[in-house]
Amino acid sequence: MPVSRSHAFAFWLAAGAGLWLLLGGFLLALTPLPAHTETLGWTPLYWLLLAPLCVLGSLRLRRLAFAVPAG
Repeated sequence: MPVSRSHAFAFWLAAGAGLWLLLGGFLLALTPLPAHTETLGWTPLYWLLLAPLCVLGSLRLRRLAFAVPAG
């Protein structure tokens, strides 16, 4: 896989995760959607905020791993 496609994929993945994070934060902040429910537990908080943060964090770690020279 060429490097340019890899960078393009990472860019679109980061853009999607960022949008997901913004919309999830909006839902938790401005709507009556609770972060924790008795039936679902912490699922709304995880899927709206923590999951996109994990995606963005993994992309950051991947970028740092490519930046470190092998040796």
